[in-house]
Amino acid sequence: MGLQEFQSREDLVSWATNRGLEHGWVLITKRSKSRAGVVVRVDIGCTLGGIYISTATKRRTGSHKTECPFHLVGVYRKKSDIWKLEVRDETHNHGPAKHLETHAFARRMTPEQKNTVGALFEQGLPPRRILSAVRKLFPTSASIKKDIHNTTDSIKQAKKFGDTPMQVLENVLRSKNYVYYTRTDPDTEELEMIFFVHPLSYEMWRAFPHVLLIDATYKTNKYRFPLVQVIGLTSTSKSVSVAHAFIQKERGDNFIWVLDRIRDMLENCMEPRVIVTDRDLALMNAVRQSFPDATCCLCRWHIEENIAKYHKKSFSAANWERFKHHWKTLCDSESDASYDYNEGVLRKFLHDLGKARKYIYSLVYLYYDIL
Repeated sequence: MGLQEFQSREDLVSWATNRGLEHGWVLITKRSKSRAGVVVRVDIGCTLGGIYISTATKRRTGSHKTECPFHLVGVYRKKSDIWKLEVRDETHNHGPAKHLETHAFARRMTPEQKNTVGALFEQGLPPRRILSAVRKLFPTSASIKKDIHNTTDSIKQAKKFGDTPMQVLENVLRSKNYVYYTRTDPDTEELEMIFFVHPLSYEMWRAFPHVLLIDATYKTNKYRFPLVQVIGLTSTSKSVSVAHAFIQKERGDNFIWVLDRIRDMLENCMEPRVIVTDRDLALMNAVRQSFPDATCCLCRWHIEENIAKYHKKSFSAANWERFKHHWKTLCDSESDASYDYNEGVLRKFLHDLGKARKYIYSLVYLYYDIL
């Protein structure tokens, strides 16, 4: 390592630490010297350098210092306005680190790495993919998944302005140019529910308003707000996320508020012709009230999940596979005639098992409305 020159102290320290990490050495700034408030010297050494001084008298300490002699000195030359790096001792009295992830200092993220994490986080990438991208862009990075979580948590905390989670979300939606509606408590004026649509989803929804799939989930966030998700269908049978809403409870009036926002969003465009839901009675009644002219259907996936949940155990493994085959054939019927035939085949199969399947019979008739 020869004499090196740098434009700034940050460049000098960054170069030295990165070169060290490339070879398995964790280097840190041991001390710095200032003159008239300006740093003019930095001493860089190995993280295992020095002697650990402990006041403990009986217990053993956890220090791993080895008095490593490695020593670099960075000096600022005022006349030329550059930093020069001098090597005082380039030897180590220990081997290179096998796992840099075990060194907290080596895992520290640079401002550039943090900016990269922030940009990827804004794009919605999960932590594991962010970590993979960081390691590809910065080969010397020793960060682990926990470091990515800590960085994204800091980003989230920096964005938290507002008194309630709903207000925080509203501020984020406003900054991202989302189309959104809110409902507040008339007495306290506290934000209760929020409905939002991405700008691209808004355009897609107005172009393909014919079919909607609506489902509400709960326990998906630490605030326990039910999340209503609205999915649309394009002319090429591709699903597209249309809208989302956080509501207080899965009640009829809350669902009606969400559906009315969907209708308001369409303005003079065509209203949906088919709306598919699970068997949530509150949601089904709200759909009938907000879109009385739309055909209401039950979701095939939810029906199949309920059949498996309540009746799979009463089938043998072979009969369960046969039932799924007959059921899929019925669901894929392309005409009323083929549906009637396939329903007869399924009914005979169930009858031949010698067990009552009233629940499944009722689902067969419910599914008839979907076809």
